[in-house]
Amino acid sequence: MKLNKNQQKLLKIAHIIVAILWLSCVIVLTGLMYVSQQIQTSEELYMYTYIYHFIDMSILTPTAILTLLTGIIYSSFTPWGYAKHKWIIYKWVVTLCIIISGTFYLGPLTESVLTLVESEKILALKDVQYLHSVTILYYAGIINFFLLLSATVVAVFKPWKKSSTR
Repeated sequence: MKLNKNQQKLLKIAHIIVAILWLSCVIVLTGLMYVSQQIQTSEELYMYTYIYHFIDMSILTPTAILTLLTGIIYSSFTPWGYAKHKWIIYKWVVTLCIIISGTFYLGPLTESVLTLVESEKILALKDVQYLHSVTILYYAGIINFFLLLSATVVAVFKPWKKSSTR
């Protein structure tokens, strides 16, 4: 079963919207790291960490999963397929790498940062584990930004394309 042209366009719109939201969350979370440098009280630190955690778990994670799901539907029910073109494979690799690392490493790391801030309050700012964790989250945000940006560029320019199907 394949989708008709209008269904494909609607799916493409949904895929683009959730991908934009995913990328936007990555940008916001990375930008929040600069705000955290101004934190002076336990309340500010908790609120910053809570907001970071909320965006990560309640917006970024669902939009990443929806991007994956719309990609699966797109590959399954349109002529593009899963691996007909190297540019599609590249997008799959980027998407899966970010989601897997987020699920099994970055998400739990974000949870541990929130737990640490809840228990140590402002003293967390001097805690080696906290500093190490937020540094990893910061650099992961930068890496994820460039990976998602590259997947977007690849989706538009479709390098390594075999045929003229666009």
